Amino acid sequence: MCRLAGILLLLVSLFSFFNNSFVHGDNRKHNKAPYTEEERMAEYVRQGYQFPFDTYYPETPGFREIMDQRFAQIRSLTDTQMKWDGWIQTVNAAVSTPNFTEYGWGLSQAPDLLTLDIRQAIYEGLPRARSEGGVDVIDGPVNPLFIDRPDLNARAMRELQPILESWAGIELVPAQAYGFRLYRNESSLWMHTDRTQTHVISCIYHIASSDDSEPWPIVIEDYEGNTQMAYLEPGDLLLYESAKNFHGRPTKFDGSWYTSLFVHFYPKGDWQHENHDTKAHYAIPPDWAKVIPNDVVPKLEVIGTSMMNPLCDDHWCNLKTAKKVFGPGQYNTVLTSNGQISSLHLDGATDDEEL
Repeated sequence: MCRLAGILLLLVSLFSFFNNSFVHGDNRKHNKAPYTEEERMAEYVRQGYQFPFDTYYPETPGFREIMDQRFAQIRSLTDTQMKWDGWIQTVNAAVSTPNFTEYGWGLSQAPDLLTLDIRQAIYEGLPRARSEGGVDVIDGPVNPLFIDRPDLNARAMRELQPILESWAGIELVPAQAYGFRLYRNESSLWMHTDRTQTHVISCIYHIASSDDSEPWPIVIEDYEGNTQMAYLEPGDLLLYESAKNFHGRPTKFDGSWYTSLFVHFYPKGDWQHENHDTKAHYAIPPDWAKVIPNDVVPKLEVIGTSMMNPLCDDHWCNLKTAKKVFGPGQYNTVLTSNGQISSLHLDGATDDEEL
């Protein structure tokens, strides 16, 4: 009788989950699901998915290893909501979203005059900075501050678009320039991926930090399966495929404030005509809720749209083997994995060879 009651409870919870708590975006908005579970499974079969997945994008040994580990971590979770959120993020990263660059990230630099003007606006706006409020991927004793300068956001999007288009090798459509966020002392940013509909080719634009701040790295996983720790200088751009590459700042920030602008684009053309926010849902296997214990992989927790390893230093185990990269970046070039440097050809250069 107890076993039957448990099965009934699971079925009720899954029905309620799919029909009442469709989760997407950055704020865990709960809306009615755009499909029933039967419709989702029919699409799973129609698209020919099977788990374990035959192909990852890109298909490299290192990327497969790190994604296989993440799926194993997700399968071992016992919380249904955590499992579902973890499946969505990892399927997006590994299977349902294509890659546009070789490594998924790069270090470059913004135009000097743009950085100068934004830095001046930040210092002028500090006395009137408002609270951003709670953000589920940010941990810390106090909420971030926020300086509103939509004019500079729009300018940054215009001036940075050619840089990101050259890096990704495709034409882009502006989606959002979000900022200026000021992280505060003891803040951490959990590892996560961004919205697949609009946050596809992106950059983190570091503007300034308080005089008492210590270097604070942005952590990102590349397509070779490596974890990169990039220490940005003011004016630096961390270029990245934000819907695919897990990224964050899991180490605690030490200082009064640290500010960045987040600029997002998506591919021009047919991209906008497909619902990429739900595409990953159809690739999740029928037995996604099954708990498969695994004592080999590090323990994982899923917090809304983010992830962390609760038993490891700084809550991310792969920091132990991370490769460190230091700014400043250089305008018109991109530094990426294995020390590879290439030109963006923004100044009319025609040399295609690596620098």
